[in-house]
Amino acid sequence: MQNSDEKQPEKVAGNRKTGNYARYTLKWRGSGKVSTTQYALYAVQMAVVILLSYLGALYTPVVGPGIGFLYWAYPFFVIFTLWWGIWGILGAWVGSVVGAGLLTGLPPIPALGFSIGDFIPALLIFLLYRGYLSKHGVDPLGRDILKNAKAAFWFIFWVMGLTNIIGGLWGVWVLVQLGFVPANAYWLGAGLWILGDAIVLVIAPFLATTITPIVERYGLVNTGWVT
Repeated sequence: MQNSDEKQPEKVAGNRKTGNYARYTLKWRGSGKVSTTQYALYAVQMAVVILLSYLGALYTPVVGPGIGFLYWAYPFFVIFTLWWGIWGILGAWVGSVVGAGLLTGLPPIPALGFSIGDFIPALLIFLLYRGYLSKHGVDPLGRDILKNAKAAFWFIFWVMGLTNIIGGLWGVWVLVQLGFVPANAYWLGAGLWILGDAIVLVIAPFLATTITPIVERYGLVNTGWVT
């Protein structure tokens, strides 16, 4: 059943859209309570990110443990973060710690530090989409990336570009400092991390366009960080 907010057309005031975009905010607790179904989905998405992180690191290794050229988890945890806030962000981090870290042979401390390279991008993506962009005519759930020039620009600049670069530079730097990647391989490893993640991120707009409306229709999208 659709929420009554979803049935109402969006109102346009100048260059700013309101309507159902306004439901998705940076409030810690959004409207409603977390259902048993949602808790199950949070657990499933973490398992999915762990598996995809492991497969990416295992089958497309770059210059050291944990680094996969085609990190298939990235587009999925971006979408999960837009849907589920803190649960998606934690999924990105836990997926990297376990899938790209512990399962590929990294000890716990290096895996925890290296995986901040996924936690920070997910956090920044959520902050931008639920904060600034939702107030300036861009869908906070990313459904308009393939339809709206402004949305496409921010996805390329912020998700494929800036946050991806931060993650790559940080993750490989940690592994260099801890001796898991040779210092002279830093720029090669970081560059391949960034390029590979940018490539797989082309999947995210299609996930947002096709699957997000279904998840929203069933009332499974968090309106805040937690609920």
